[in-house]
Amino acid sequence: MAPPPVSTSSDIWDFPLTLFERFPTLIWRADTDTKCSYFNQTWLEFTGRSLEQEIGDGWTLGIHAEDFDRCVGTYLEHFAVRTPFEMEYRLQRHDGEYRWIIDTGRPIYDQSGEFAGYIGSCLDITDRRNTEAQLRERETRMSTLLASMGEGVIMRDAHGVLLMHNAAAAEILGLSEEEMRNWDMHNGLITYLTEGEEPADIEQIPAMQALATGRPQAGTLGIDRKDGTRRWLWTNSVPLFEEDSDTPRAVVTTLADITARRDSEEQLRLAWTVFRNSVEAIIVTDARQCILSVNRAFTEVTGYSAEEAIGSTPRLLKSGIHEHNFYEAMWRDINTHGFWQGEVHDRRKDGTFYPSALSISVVRDKAERITHYVAVFSDITERKASEARIAFLAQHDALTGLPNRALLHDRLEQALASAARHGKRIALLFLDLDRFKTINDSLGHMMGDQLLQGVALRLTGCIRETDTVSRQGGDEFLIVLTGMDTPDDAARAAEKILDRLRQPFDIDSQQLGTSFSIGIALYPEDGTTVESLMKNADTAMYHAKESGRNTYRFFDERMNVNALERLHLENGLRRALENNEFTLYYQPQVDLESGRIIGMEALLRWFSESMGSISPARFIPLAEECGLIVPIGKWVLQTACRQARSWQDQGFPAVPVAVNLSALQFRRADIVATVATALADSGLAGTWLELELTESLLMQSGPDVEATLGHLKALGVRLSIDDFGTGYSSLAYLKRFPVDRLKIDQSFVRDIAEDPDDAAIVRAIIQLGRSLRLEVIAEGTETPEQMDFLRDERCTAAQGYLFSPPLPAEAVTELLRWGRLPAAPLLAG
Repeated sequence: MAPPPVSTSSDIWDFPLTLFERFPTLIWRADTDTKCSYFNQTWLEFTGRSLEQEIGDGWTLGIHAEDFDRCVGTYLEHFAVRTPFEMEYRLQRHDGEYRWIIDTGRPIYDQSGEFAGYIGSCLDITDRRNTEAQLRERETRMSTLLASMGEGVIMRDAHGVLLMHNAAAAEILGLSEEEMRNWDMHNGLITYLTEGEEPADIEQIPAMQALATGRPQAGTLGIDRKDGTRRWLWTNSVPLFEEDSDTPRAVVTTLADITARRDSEEQLRLAWTVFRNSVEAIIVTDARQCILSVNRAFTEVTGYSAEEAIGSTPRLLKSGIHEHNFYEAMWRDINTHGFWQGEVHDRRKDGTFYPSALSISVVRDKAERITHYVAVFSDITERKASEARIAFLAQHDALTGLPNRALLHDRLEQALASAARHGKRIALLFLDLDRFKTINDSLGHMMGDQLLQGVALRLTGCIRETDTVSRQGGDEFLIVLTGMDTPDDAARAAEKILDRLRQPFDIDSQQLGTSFSIGIALYPEDGTTVESLMKNADTAMYHAKESGRNTYRFFDERMNVNALERLHLENGLRRALENNEFTLYYQPQVDLESGRIIGMEALLRWFSESMGSISPARFIPLAEECGLIVPIGKWVLQTACRQARSWQDQGFPAVPVAVNLSALQFRRADIVATVATALADSGLAGTWLELELTESLLMQSGPDVEATLGHLKALGVRLSIDDFGTGYSSLAYLKRFPVDRLKIDQSFVRDIAEDPDDAAIVRAIIQLGRSLRLEVIAEGTETPEQMDFLRDERCTAAQGYLFSPPLPAEAVTELLRWGRLPAAPLLAG
């Protein structure tokens, strides 16, 4: 029984199209073959693409790569069972930005209840997701901040009832979490004290005063905790108001335990008799900051005698380095908290400056009136120098002074971020000193260290200020080159380094010659992270060592091919035509219904006199790179046509022979004239020649490709799409170009018996071909199970090792003479 219809075609499409065209949402429709056939104007304006570009599977080009598998999988999964779906994914907008959308799809049925496809609508939810993420982040930050604060934080409502607190507040008050939850200001768990250590009324507490007055209240508060200990707190209470209301709705109080500081101040009053023997300089002033006393350390640090300092103010040490705001903030803390601590720059009597670690404390009498200020400071020049040295050594190599691995990692990360923003290339050079161990073992480590220092100096002179040289340890160095336009820039830098390092080093009256093996990795080609670039540059460096040392190699395999080997292979390829080293093998194509041989695919093989059999995967890309594919392709066409005519002349049933065409043949050669000449010279009728084209060739060969294919069809030749499904797989070019056959790529055929996804793809291609009245042939058929699946799905034909491997022309002739294939019994069964 058919599922209850969600909507019907007539429900949807009886509305004027203009209604959908200007909907604020993105509207799409898919037909029963899963291909999208309609997008409203809102969708097209969002993506900036035309309807022709979007229909079919074209819309999937805008899906973010990280969301692609999930999105398309969800779509196909629901399409298979015809159930509604809703999914979120990123879709590229016309300006290149990826936006989060929520896509809702519903199956539709026609008036007779037959499934008619899907209709869907999409909303841009990027701003909503960003807002939700910001709110979650803000909430997390606030919770983390409160939890990590050393100060206690308490919030009470207008009646003094506790609303929230952090862990520090419970610790300061000496209450457990359970007690905090049940805490009432009147329950006696805590006794409040005034600054004069007298019991305080609830109304005297700053928090209650802030609620009563509507103004912030700050001050010192004493508490006797339930554990019997006394604590002194600095509290700051701020009232919170509703909008358009003068009445506080709550109050937030921060608590800082200043008990230890008050004890320190008491200790200070008792320590006057011993301060003169302190190793730190001490100044005691009166409440007006007039110096009353200094100790011996003060004279040693500042150069002023006690007689010169007493009666003056601490301003005689003022360096003029700090601005007025610095001193204002310092005295604000002193007057508020009674204490300040930090670093200042002062000046000695001789006018020299020095950094000082300074602390200033207020001394009060029992009435809490300020009586004195006590400043304790020390010259921290040596400490600062040590810290600077430690900081330098933490990021630099102790021997050469170059950035170490940690600093290089940081700089390379920054360079990668900058390169990503500006679309620039970065080169990472991994350098290893050749035979450095021999120098160390024979001349000693001291000589080796001096050599490394000399190498570091020369390397630094080879680069720009924006680049970085780093020593990784031992005899390994890394260089980050920024702003590279082409790989050749990195190559020139490597050549410059090798040239500079070629000159011998004069060390202890000895001349030491050395060289480097250099590996080069490029961003973004060879990696987009620090780790991947370092790993790949290291790999390239070992290739350089294997190539004889004192050279450089790129990690990119195309750049890393040994020059002599490449030259040897290319020269051999150029002589192969002259030496008749090429031959064609042919693989039969079989009709799955009758078992008849209905075609042959011509496959190029190279048997070199000097190098033996060369794999097509090795020499064909090289032939395309150096342009030799054009004359080679011409030879393949002529040879295949002559062989097909020869089989016909021998009386065998005529079958087409298929030849693969390279995109380079389309761009650099008059392919129509080449094919016409091959047919004319061989006497083969065009109907018996099939040209196999790739999807990428059809999509990228330029606007004149349609005319070229039309001219080829005029010669009578057949056209097929090779490796169908691995490229664009767009229905648009199938409709536009005069294609006769689709060839299913063997990567899909290989697992059709086990992988439901591959089976679904193959089934869809077969149905697509049948719908478009195209023949469909499956490549790579190797098992009876694969053949049974293809035959059950009404696939036209197949080729593969199940029927026959590629064979030389003589063997195929015998096969034709025999009149049947080894797999014929399977087909018959």
